[in-house]
Amino acid sequence: MVSEAVRLTQQLVQIPTENPNGLERECSIFVEIYLRKLSNVQVMTREVDEGRTNVIAKYKGEKSDLPPLVIIAHMDTVPVEGKWTVDPFGAEIIDGEIYGRGSCDMKSGLACALVTMKQISENNIQLNRDLYVIASVDEEGPYMKGANALVDEQIIPDDALIIATEPTNATLSTVHKGTIWYEVMVEGKSSHGGNAHLGADAAHAAAEIIVALKEKVRNLPYNHDIFGKPAVSIGTIKGGNKTNMVAGSCRMEIDFRLVPPMTKEEANQIVSSAVEEGCANVKGTHATVNHYGWERPPIETDLNNPLIPSFEKAYTKVTRKELKKTGFPAYTDASMIGLRTGNRNIVVFGPGHLDQAHAIDEYVEVEQIDLCTKVLLEMVKSFVSEPEGQVHRPRNNLGK
Repeated sequence: MVSEAVRLTQQLVQIPTENPNGLERECSIFVEIYLRKLSNVQVMTREVDEGRTNVIAKYKGEKSDLPPLVIIAHMDTVPVEGKWTVDPFGAEIIDGEIYGRGSCDMKSGLACALVTMKQISENNIQLNRDLYVIASVDEEGPYMKGANALVDEQIIPDDALIIATEPTNATLSTVHKGTIWYEVMVEGKSSHGGNAHLGADAAHAAAEIIVALKEKVRNLPYNHDIFGKPAVSIGTIKGGNKTNMVAGSCRMEIDFRLVPPMTKEEANQIVSSAVEEGCANVKGTHATVNHYGWERPPIETDLNNPLIPSFEKAYTKVTRKELKKTGFPAYTDASMIGLRTGNRNIVVFGPGHLDQAHAIDEYVEVEQIDLCTKVLLEMVKSFVSEPEGQVHRPRNNLGK
């Protein structure tokens, strides 16, 4: 026998939601149907793009003027790539692990959130504030359209207590590594390979830019307690048209990961200076730099955030162990909302090891799904409105 959260994870994995190869339409319909079956839960949908719909569920608390609890999980996954040994949409349980694309990142986290809402609703637990569960779209995209739509449409208050149930291996992440993507277009002059001196090699200039950029990042003085040093990688690179031609152009996409206390302005300056130096080393070349997606600097949680002690108590109650604090080496919907609104009451807690995210033969441990569901539920229940010790009894559903 498996728990509802585990079964729900399997059902969600079996619905393909590859981004950018597909849409979240079928998954959002599934989530909406699940939530509409719950009593005292208001459900609304908001179309972000054609076929891409955020699903927002609200359980009304005693005082709507208090910062609400918001649990957010995205429905989209990265594409299936490489050679898998299992069906990426089979959601098989093998040796206590669910395999499939999105099992770790983050349909198991979505399942934890949905089951938590169901438990709160079915047991008629009176919270002192509103509770939202949101299933979002396009978290894996460069513009994170689902999270940004929530901000643009003012769906949730700017002071909300936000939890992203991304894979943290059941630890509490209180700091996000910054993520900035750049598109660098290098222009040169093509010529016959036999007369290379008549051309300006854009691919060579791109290589010089990469060397300069790597050196500048390597020499940065930052060494964060959790994340260590900042890092930069070349995600894609393509230049030239034919072997016996000097490359007249070259395009790169650069991924820059920032650690506190770095700023986006500092990162932008580093990239700009590396591009300038690289092109200066190859006569006749020049380059333009554009941002690919949002500029996302590091974000740290407000240490006075009431979510932190609530999670600590809940975790200890469930496991009799101390909750470990970590950092999340990427952006989440929670940090994107925090960036847009200035809200720093944001944490990340969910099942799965992040090294499984985006991996071939992705999996999540069944035990972690159950553990995180229990902790999440206990955390939410810590915001009850009744005096401590009062027993919550399931309401009588007869005559519904």
